[in-house]
Amino acid sequence: MARRHRYTDKEHRQVAHIKESEEKRGLSTSEAEAIGYATVNKQNPDKHRYSAKEKRQAEHIAESEEARGKSKVEAKRIGYATVNERST
Repeated sequence: MARRHRYTDKEHRQVAHIKESEEKRGLSTSEAEAIGYATVNKQNPDKHRYSAKEKRQAEHIAESEEARGKSKVEAKRIGYATVNERST
């Protein structure tokens, strides 16, 4: 399967810059990266990054993770990370 890029090169650079800044402020690497992607996503709200099927898959995984005791935010992160991993 061909690898689909969800973010442009420019967006990846923006995420890296934001991540670096947040790490300097004392946040962990994973928190800083999450803020970077959230910021880029917020700047481009109409950009479709996931197909309807991928969204359903991510939500299903998130529901399973919540049932296993994860917080709603962590479960959603795991769901989309899993979908990303499968589609590359």
